[in-house]
Amino acid sequence: MADMTSADKFGVIFSIAFAAAMIALMGGLLQADTAPATPSMAAPTQTYSPPPAPAPAAAPVTTPTPQAAPQTSSSDNLKYTIRGGIVDSISQDENHNAVKIMMDSRLDGQITITVNNDSVTPFSDGTYFVTIDGEEVEFTQVGKRLTIDFMANSQKIMIYGEGYKSGGHDMSSMGHSEDSKEHEAMMAAEKAAEEKAAHEKMMAEKAAADKAAAEKAAADKAAAEKAAAAAAAKAAADKAAAEKAAAAAAAAKAPMAVTVEPVAGSGAPGCEATECYTPSTVTIAAGGTVTFTNTDTAPHTSTSGSAANGPDGIFDTSLIMMNASFDVTLSDAGTYTYFCMVHPWMEGTIIVE
Repeated sequence: MADMTSADKFGVIFSIAFAAAMIALMGGLLQADTAPATPSMAAPTQTYSPPPAPAPAAAPVTTPTPQAAPQTSSSDNLKYTIRGGIVDSISQDENHNAVKIMMDSRLDGQITITVNNDSVTPFSDGTYFVTIDGEEVEFTQVGKRLTIDFMANSQKIMIYGEGYKSGGHDMSSMGHSEDSKEHEAMMAAEKAAEEKAAHEKMMAEKAAADKAAAEKAAADKAAAEKAAAAAAAKAAADKAAAEKAAAAAAAAKAPMAVTVEPVAGSGAPGCEATECYTPSTVTIAAGGTVTFTNTDTAPHTSTSGSAANGPDGIFDTSLIMMNASFDVTLSDAGTYTYFCMVHPWMEGTIIVE
């Protein structure tokens, strides 16, 4: 046989492939026609259902959102669905009981991943701890399925299980991964900021309280000083009033000392028609003193009693010569009469209050 050209060879191969395809197609149809019916099942009743209405056309999107159909990870046991990004790799970090997801996210998106105990062991309460680029994030968990929202340009998602130290979980039994260190630094910074804010708040409250206390103390002091000034003014007014009253009482009260003198020429009868002593009647306070001064040329006495009844013995000045004096002090209240024993027509009265 002469050598075949390339075109002849291609024609033969095509003919063989076409014949094989036809044989396979016919064999499938024959098998379907000859397959025995199942005696225990009734013949199905066929109904017609109209095709579903076409979905409304979606609004045009200027930037296409990367989509990924459900697929398995490289370990073929972690299934995920991602929207808004592309998963570059999923790996298990056995040393830290974690799963690391590296991705390229150009938009805000969401990843839903189903984990198992072989990839990461959950905490005792069945939960996990998730960080994105070292920062703790909120997520939704239903059983082993985690739904995690991420921001555009996120690169690394870490899913931690038992042993991780954050929010009451303990990671002391294993080394710290890069994410845990970043998270711990972040938590330490947040704690320091909270403590600083709390301290500043406490200091502000203390300053406000101190200011209020100082203002209250100043107000109390001012009120006390005002009250003291008012009390002092009242005391001064009361003292002045008391002194005035005392002065008035003293002015109204009988004097403590008086002076009595004989009337000039009283040594001769005739003065009794008016008065022989001046004043002939005096009033003194109890314990007061009457000073008898002789301004006449004749000597005189001032003797308690009367000319009719004689001396009663209470006091007696004896003879008082010209320009001489004699003091008589009377302590008991009462009315005392007196006369001159040399000139008995001379009489006077002393009233002691």
